[in-house]
Amino acid sequence: MKGRIGFIFIVLFLIHTSLTYSQRVGVVLSGGGAAGLAHVGLLKALEEAHIPIDYIVGSSAGALVGAMYASGMSPIDIEEYILSGAFEKLVSGKPAREERFFLRERSEDASMFRFSFRFDSLLYNSLPTNYLTPAFLDFEILRLIGVVGASKGNDFDSLFVPFRCVASDVYNKKSILFKDGDLNEAVRASMTFPFFVNPIRVDGKLLFDGGLYNNFPSDIMYSEFSSDYIIGSNVSGNDPPPKEEDIISQITTLFSHQSDYEIPCETGIMIEPQIDIGTFEFYRMREAINAGYNSTKKYIDSIRQFVHRIEDTQTINARRASFKTTIPDVYITDVNVQGVNAKDVSFVKDNFVRDSLRKPMPFHTFEKRYFRAYSTEQVKYIYPTLRKEKDSLYSLHLKVTKQKPFTISIGGHLSTRPINTGYIGLSYTDIGKGAIGVFGEAYFGKFYTSTKLKIDYDLPTLFPLRLSPYFVLNRWDFYENSTTFFATAKPSYVTQNEIYYGFSLEAANQRNGKYGIDFRKFKNKDQYYQVADFKDGDTSDITFFQGESVQVRYEFNTLNRKQFASEGALLRATLRYIQGKEISLSGSTIKTPYDIRRWHNWVNFSIEGQKYFNMASFFKIGIYGELNFSSNALFSNYMASILNTSDFSPIPDSKTIFMTEYRAPQFLGTGLDIVFNYRKSFEFRFSPYYFLPLRQIVSPNENTFGYSDLIGNGMMMASSSLIYHSPFGPLRLTANYFPMQKHPFIVQLSFGYIIFNKHSIR
Repeated sequence: MKGRIGFIFIVLFLIHTSLTYSQRVGVVLSGGGAAGLAHVGLLKALEEAHIPIDYIVGSSAGALVGAMYASGMSPIDIEEYILSGAFEKLVSGKPAREERFFLRERSEDASMFRFSFRFDSLLYNSLPTNYLTPAFLDFEILRLIGVVGASKGNDFDSLFVPFRCVASDVYNKKSILFKDGDLNEAVRASMTFPFFVNPIRVDGKLLFDGGLYNNFPSDIMYSEFSSDYIIGSNVSGNDPPPKEEDIISQITTLFSHQSDYEIPCETGIMIEPQIDIGTFEFYRMREAINAGYNSTKKYIDSIRQFVHRIEDTQTINARRASFKTTIPDVYITDVNVQGVNAKDVSFVKDNFVRDSLRKPMPFHTFEKRYFRAYSTEQVKYIYPTLRKEKDSLYSLHLKVTKQKPFTISIGGHLSTRPINTGYIGLSYTDIGKGAIGVFGEAYFGKFYTSTKLKIDYDLPTLFPLRLSPYFVLNRWDFYENSTTFFATAKPSYVTQNEIYYGFSLEAANQRNGKYGIDFRKFKNKDQYYQVADFKDGDTSDITFFQGESVQVRYEFNTLNRKQFASEGALLRATLRYIQGKEISLSGSTIKTPYDIRRWHNWVNFSIEGQKYFNMASFFKIGIYGELNFSSNALFSNYMASILNTSDFSPIPDSKTIFMTEYRAPQFLGTGLDIVFNYRKSFEFRFSPYYFLPLRQIVSPNENTFGYSDLIGNGMMMASSSLIYHSPFGPLRLTANYFPMQKHPFIVQLSFGYIIFNKHSIR
């Protein structure tokens, strides 16, 4: 009898042990945008409680978090990444300047909005399909999870834990299951929210966010895996009826179906963190993670009533470390380009390799060349995937979409001062053996008008080059009452007209730098008065200066905006040789008429630097410095000499006022940018600057002028602004201080950019 009891006890013990140790736990993660980051907190709490995770299924944001876990990242790793600057760039679509390729970028202009189109389908194929630029998003997903998936032969069952996700085929109105294939492609499809990020095509189907048709894929967990217990994490729900003023709710309702937010078996639990975080409120990442963590901690005891199996920290860390050792470093041996015709393949492929891969390309080299290719204006979209060939060797597959050939750019600057300027540009781009861009642009307004024609030809050589012939017309019209909108403007007292043409050849220096050489011919015409009391009927003095210029330059730029930057750095050094002939003719206000003709030649060297430092999340300080040295001789009179002298104008508005006190052939300038920001878009800036002329042109009276002694008197200028950085350009209320002006304080409200085409030689 005792033997039978013992035998039964042993059998029951073995059955219990078998059930305990074979118990399999599946985790289902819902979609939900920024709120979906609560899933990271759930995974963190489960691992802390030693609850095993054997399978994971996700949709949309849940697909991203689940795939990161299935790729061997611990919850702590995922949390650190999400709270890092890299994830912020991923969800904003604005990669740091370090990831951009400076040489391939378009010259800065005053554009605020660009619209690309084809003439054969002007409207139908020209409306934008996405808000977010996915370059950094697609690269990071490839780096974080795509490499892991490729190393496992694209078998989702071979990941750290088996994984599934879903996307939506809106044409056939059905959910698509991913259980194999390119892991980064599956997740990218699953998190493609309509109009926020562009959809991708997989196996011929255009796919969107998995949450549209199945936002909580618990049915996939039930049908695909033999889970004994399912833990659901849900931060979403079926949407209420759409509202008239809410475009997001209208889009979601238009595309989505009702989802089932239930676990399809009795052995499971649903965890629903109570958080009110909007789809795109990614600045609340930490709040979402903490909500998921705290909610899950409350359910640990309930889970333990059903899940008795334990996987302690040491065991899971060892298993995760062992998994990571099976993922080799990536070396690319072949590049395949899809989506463009044969003549376009050459340029795209040559951005990554030249002719053939004589030796495998490491992943960090691919990263640089990926962003270099993406910075090409003729390329709209590049989607990368990897295929493992053998060992550490992979082939790279690129799905490429060309940019529409024509682009209209619109912008300018609107101000309460009478310096309003409009901008319009039209460009044509194409690719073949090289990339070509033809640009025409015009500025128009009373203060500034300009026309520019330019061709950029990019060669995908081992050391990328750009050749750019150009032609430019400029006119600046400085008139006395330019400080307020309602003042009656007197006749122009200085106008500058420039015509120049030439070509430049530029070469890349890493991602963010470039060298250049420039040759141009120019003809300048300056009209001015040398007396203050000129009348409407008076004629101005005129100076013509016509000649040639050769320039060599270096520029490094990681600033985050083309104006009013708050991050990054700038270094610009220029050495220019100028020669030409001056012809100066007197006007009616000069007592002794003159007609002076003389030759000039000189060298000008300038160096300019700027760098911003993050002092706190809301506070930044930028430092600025500029040094200019010129050997030019005096022109025929004081005004002609001043007009052909470099100026110190670090404040954008200072470029719209003719101020002789900030002009000198040799000077040193320095200053600060003190920036307080609120949520990236709102800023208060205070910018004091100091100008020190090392040698100045002075005019003690109307009849004499010349160079001053070394080191003249210094001069301050300052600006303070409240700025809203809208998607189209800066809207600002600004107060400027220029102490030597008749009206030293200038207050203005403005919208747009004060950016002009470059001067011919000044």
